Amino acid sequence: MSTTTDQPIPRRGALLRWGVLALLIAVVLAAAGYVGWQLTRGAEDSVVTQREQAKAAADKFVGRVNTYGPDDVGDDKKTMPKYRERVGELLTPKFEKDFLSNVAFAEATVAQQGVGRTTDVHSTAVAGLDEDSATVLVVAELAISYPKEKDSEERVEAARQLARTEVELVKQNGKWLVDDWYPAEEAPTSEESEGVTP
Repeated sequence: MSTTTDQPIPRRGALLRWGVLALLIAVVLAAAGYVGWQLTRGAEDSVVTQREQAKAAADKFVGRVNTYGPDDVGDDKKTMPKYRERVGELLTPKFEKDFLSNVAFAEATVAQQGVGRTTDVHSTAVAGLDEDSATVLVVAELAISYPKEKDSEERVEAARQLARTEVELVKQNGKWLVDDWYPAEEAPTSEESEGVTP
């Protein structure tokens, strides 16, 4: 007497379907992983770009705010309109008002004594960064010069000094602008700016 088994016999079609399903799952997982990796890399690239832009804005500001001289004095022989414009275009509207209300001291030293300043930025580092604000530390070497004698073209350079500056930036209309600045050793203690006087 012959007996028959109730166990199903594996068929090629069923094995093939399971194999295709496993392959599809593997492809989907690999694709999801790749997309996630690309998104993460894109976010990292974006942060790096923002850091570099903020550093460049702070570099430019420190260089411009600390560089001026007799050539910047205007026709009125009292103010430095070119200097005001160069620095002003890097500032937020609020901070530009503070800057302009305090620039007279620098203008007086240039117009009355012929003082000149130049700046060489040595290093820049981002101390804080988010989507629309940044804090950047800048170390720069400042050189001050003055005429050897009254009305003389020959100039004498005073001792150079290193200045560490903390620059507060905000992003407005896609552009990093300076909203405050002060010596890195100082912390802002009130709503008034610590660094509006050049």
